[in-house]
Amino acid sequence: MSFKNVFDSGGDEAGSAEQSTQALNSDTPGAGDISGAVRDLEGQRDPWLVRQTAHGALDVMGFLGPLFQKFQDVSADQRQVSEDPGSVSGMASSAMDKASASLKVEIRDEDLPRISDTRSFLLITTGLGRSEGLAVDPARKTAYVPDRSGRKLSVVDLATGAQRVVAGGLGDIGDVAVDRNGTAYTTDYGGSRLLAVDLANGSSRQVAAVPAAYGVALDGTGKAYVANWNDGQLVAVDLQSGEKKTIASGLVHASGVALDRNGKAYVGQSDGTTLYEVDLADGTKRVVTSLPAANTARVELDGAGKAYVTDQSGGRLYEVGLADGAQRVVASGLGHPFGVALDGGNGQIYVSNQEGQLWRLSQRAAQALGGIGKVVA
Repeated sequence: MSFKNVFDSGGDEAGSAEQSTQALNSDTPGAGDISGAVRDLEGQRDPWLVRQTAHGALDVMGFLGPLFQKFQDVSADQRQVSEDPGSVSGMASSAMDKASASLKVEIRDEDLPRISDTRSFLLITTGLGRSEGLAVDPARKTAYVPDRSGRKLSVVDLATGAQRVVAGGLGDIGDVAVDRNGTAYTTDYGGSRLLAVDLANGSSRQVAAVPAAYGVALDGTGKAYVANWNDGQLVAVDLQSGEKKTIASGLVHASGVALDRNGKAYVGQSDGTTLYEVDLADGTKRVVTSLPAANTARVELDGAGKAYVTDQSGGRLYEVGLADGAQRVVASGLGHPFGVALDGGNGQIYVSNQEGQLWRLSQRAAQALGGIGKVVA
């Protein structure tokens, strides 16, 4: 059965019911106008008793007539829609055009995400001095933050933000990396050396002399890779013997160093826009990307083909695709950020800055369209 037949049938039935109602109204004695006296008399009776007149029923008939007429009208309209849906589409389109013409989108500062409603970032602690590096030990729920101006290394409880100094007298400390045996390796830029720090007692010793040592990363097999900022070199250091080997040169103002599991190092520039990829086997390098009007100060890898890069000049955190160099800002408002570390198991990114702050950012929020946005202390 077509929609037309359905609505025609419904309309015919409603019309028949309306005619019957009109006939009943005209043929029933007492139908029509009722005197006010009769109405008053009925109003004085017990409402729970059945009325002795049919005036209430007659009122109902007066109501049913217009109701059936309305039903007929609706059926006719529905039949028109079924026969010509384009007419409804045109009316809807016209209404949308009018609404769109007056629509104006405005995003205000108060509309932007805040920590109170997103939980995408958190300021863990402050007062850490001039930090230009960072290491995180997820197993111990701790972060290690160097203070270049104070020549010291602090440990921070990531759950509470409590901090304490674990070692001092570390020179012009720039960066830090931590192994699983309770030893931290720090760079002394002014002293041109790589140091090993015993985290249990705070003692330190020189591992090797490396000119302008700035960034450092551990490969987990007994080697450290150190960025020589002055000469733009990546230097491999044997942590037992102190033996050194220059892996690559031409990395102007080399700063951050991160290693993947496929024999590649990624090197940033604290005073430059380039992120390099270096093959540790033969020292060849390629440019992964350049960050316009930004720096690639420190680098951390997520193990899934992306790098997180701090921009110390613009206060931003970038996400960079290692394969194609695609880049986007995922967080801003970070002061002068240098240190960056990942706790992938818990989906957290940690960032330290020269203002002595330690931030925790949601990795999930960073991956979402639009990223974390601006952080607010």
